[in-house]
Amino acid sequence: MTQARRTVWAVVRAALWVMLGTAMLLVPSAMGYLSYKESVPEGWGRLLGFWSFVPWSVAIPLALVAAALGYAYRDRVVPRRRVLCAAAAVALVAYLGLAGAYYLGMAGDSYVLRQSISLFERVARYAAWCLWGVVLVAWVMPVPGASEPPASPIDGRPGADALTEREREVAELLVSGSTQAQAAEALGISASSVSTYRSRACEKLGLASLDELVPPSRGAAAQPPELDVGRAGSLPLMALALFSGMIVHNVTNYSSLVSFDHQAGVLAFPVLALMLPWIVLLAYARLQNMRLRHRKVSGRLALVVIALAGLGLCAGGSQPIWVELPSRSMVSASVPAAVGYDIALALLAPHLLWPRERVAQTLDVERCVLYLRGRGAGELQARVLVEIALGRATPEICESLHVARGTVSAYRAQGYERLGVHSSRELADLLARDVGFVPSAGKSEPFAEGEKNAE
Repeated sequence: MTQARRTVWAVVRAALWVMLGTAMLLVPSAMGYLSYKESVPEGWGRLLGFWSFVPWSVAIPLALVAAALGYAYRDRVVPRRRVLCAAAAVALVAYLGLAGAYYLGMAGDSYVLRQSISLFERVARYAAWCLWGVVLVAWVMPVPGASEPPASPIDGRPGADALTEREREVAELLVSGSTQAQAAEALGISASSVSTYRSRACEKLGLASLDELVPPSRGAAAQPPELDVGRAGSLPLMALALFSGMIVHNVTNYSSLVSFDHQAGVLAFPVLALMLPWIVLLAYARLQNMRLRHRKVSGRLALVVIALAGLGLCAGGSQPIWVELPSRSMVSASVPAAVGYDIALALLAPHLLWPRERVAQTLDVERCVLYLRGRGAGELQARVLVEIALGRATPEICESLHVARGTVSAYRAQGYERLGVHSSRELADLLARDVGFVPSAGKSEPFAEGEKNAE
């Protein structure tokens, strides 16, 4: 297909997509307007204009969120574009059919039937608008061209030719920053199989760990990895954006019942709800000798975050939950949104808080790993336990060893039970006694033989 034909076809697809959105917006409006004019005496129908029947509902900003998520997962959406386009067409027909049945009075005088049609019409409306947003990415936008795959750090290493196809896939996913859980999901295998292939790949490549291919940076000066859709920390950030939009909505759409005397309180609520949790977080960081470190956000995650903030700004007061205060004023759904905002920030905090400084420690990692493996721990579990003994935070361990938070928690519990310890300090003391290093006491050198015997 020539470039001119591709351009024409792209314009046709874009025009059809615009027509689809226009139909969803104007056809139900026209039916609602006609039903109104037929239900009032002649001459009164002009009092209410056509545009007042246009359904400017929350489904429209929700469609933008769907488009942003579709763009974030474009590699999964584009191969399914035919199915998504067919689903969008079915949803459009269902929405327009149910809207016609509701506005044109096809339910007759039956209240139950009319309410049922109204409910299904809302469901079809939201489905149609969401699929309309996804179709923008899957069908209208040009398909990204195939690019040269990036060079693999495994190529050229001794033993690379001996790797099986599955071992290479697992190794490249883990080296690129994927956790074991993400690699298992991407390849359609279990996490234990990923661990097995990882061990085999390390053995054939002559490595103690895949981290040797990409040496991780540690400590307070280490650059945290980029936050992206699907990675740890992205979901709390998206929830934070949604709830912040709902809180800000409190300023732009508060009840007319609130008197002028209470407007200061209405304005103060979003300020306190947005700022007070951050003040508490900063105070906690200061007490724990930690700091907030900037995290780079990928472009596609930023797009999703902006869309969710817009959705919250539009949806925060559309179906308000009114709560009467002692002053007889009202507050809307921004109040439960503030609770959700606090929870989202608490879940995001471990991905923002980092040590202020880290004293360089020369723990003989390989000796500790061999010791822990001799006590029955697997290779990955031994490395997790060593990181815990060094005082690393769970997010640091996840990023360093490319494992999920649940894996770290499970290995910690199993390791503590196997070794008969109950805390990271007891684990460090155990390594000090049996290996010769005291991370909990700030030792940076192994014990000398005389000093160890003096113990």
